[in-house]
Amino acid sequence: MQLPGRLELPPAVASCALVLLLAVAALVGATVTTTSTAPENGDPATIARDAGERAQPRRWDRPPPPVPPARTKWSGFAFDACRAPDQATMDRWRTSSPFTGVGIYLGGSHRACEQRHLTPRWVDRQMRSGWQLLPIWVGPQASCTGYQHRIDDSPGRFDLYGKARAGGVAAARRAAATARSLGLPPAETIFYDIEGFDTGRPKCKWSALAFLEEWTQELHRRGYRSGVYSHVNAAISLLSRTSSRYVKPDAVWYAWIDRVGEVPPEYVSDAAFMSTSRVHQYLLDTRVEFGGIPMDIDWNYVSLGARKWRNPAGCDERAERVEPRDLKPGARGDLVRLAQCLVLPGDPHPLKTTGLLDQRTVRAVRAFQHRRGLPATGFVDRRTWTSLLARGHEPVLKKGARGDTVRRLQRSLRVAVGDPRISVDGEFGPATARAVRHYRKRLGLEPKDVVTPRVWQALARGKVTSVHRSGPKVKAWRDRRGG
Repeated sequence: MQLPGRLELPPAVASCALVLLLAVAALVGATVTTTSTAPENGDPATIARDAGERAQPRRWDRPPPPVPPARTKWSGFAFDACRAPDQATMDRWRTSSPFTGVGIYLGGSHRACEQRHLTPRWVDRQMRSGWQLLPIWVGPQASCTGYQHRIDDSPGRFDLYGKARAGGVAAARRAAATARSLGLPPAETIFYDIEGFDTGRPKCKWSALAFLEEWTQELHRRGYRSGVYSHVNAAISLLSRTSSRYVKPDAVWYAWIDRVGEVPPEYVSDAAFMSTSRVHQYLLDTRVEFGGIPMDIDWNYVSLGARKWRNPAGCDERAERVEPRDLKPGARGDLVRLAQCLVLPGDPHPLKTTGLLDQRTVRAVRAFQHRRGLPATGFVDRRTWTSLLARGHEPVLKKGARGDTVRRLQRSLRVAVGDPRISVDGEFGPATARAVRHYRKRLGLEPKDVVTPRVWQALARGKVTSVHRSGPKVKAWRDRRGG
């Protein structure tokens, strides 16, 4: 009789069991070797791709939960501020600002500001009045940053970064519970804010990817859609390079300054990555005023669920809707926004403005005037408007020409010769031809219906003439523009 706990097997059975045990051990050893080998050097694309493969669930994990259908599809401009604004500000900005969306910080260990206005009633009122909401959660940050709360980067069993994954699940559960308590409906996209970090540090990178994957999957289990906010050369770059087996977020919100409406190809390898579900943060910490209420905000352009990314309208389109007049420091309004659109550095955009001719704008106007050989006064006068509106290439144009270049000529020429009857329609017709002949004659050129490089250069230098026809309409227009 054998002692309890021992079992003797027949020799043949024992031999088979030994072979089976050795086979299992070899398989486990191969698995551990495969998952623990990581490229420490090599090209960034290969490292990022491998990072995505290492951070995804293995075959024995449960399949990813289904993605909730998008609740709304919209595009337009949105702002985000540290604190949710009070109701008076939201009501005033709804009718006076260019924004249709607002980013709100739901919570997280790194939420910077107290949110005394962010209540279920506040959320309900914004949604009823037509505001689109962009919920944000700011929890643990990448392990290689200096933040107090960081993602655990220990590889754990099978190099799956289990603790990082558990952190992603916990963050998603808290975010979903907060969203529900505020009355945010299911299928709303909740963005995880992960600030910039060094993507060249493997454990930092892989743990961040593991965390974000579980964030996405857990939100899906709880009926919400997943978004990730980060800089383009941090989490956004990594996410765009993960393999097809990695569970990506439903939308990305990337910070890329002064590139409105563009895809940042140098950081995102696949131009189609989230091509219809993106939020672009293109300007940070700017004080603006709409409806008489100032606020410090970040600027964003949103395309969530739209068929394609739509570039916002440019300065030229805005120039066709206003009549230029002299502007002095301290001036306000849409005409100031146009001037800022044309002179401020970075890619011009009609909404990335304050509407106030402040010191920053005055300095930019003076710099432009200096480059064009104009008196550097900082005032946007008739000569400065002519020069601003004429900027661009200088093709030869004749009567009968059509297109955007003709529109640019008409915008500049109607200021240079002081005739508001020149229609900005892109058609080089009789009215444009008369203005061209008049302008050429004042320049000492033969009065012909042709725009040569010399004409373009004169417009670019702000050469203006007297109004070549009189009448009540012309006089009224001259009075409005200041002379």
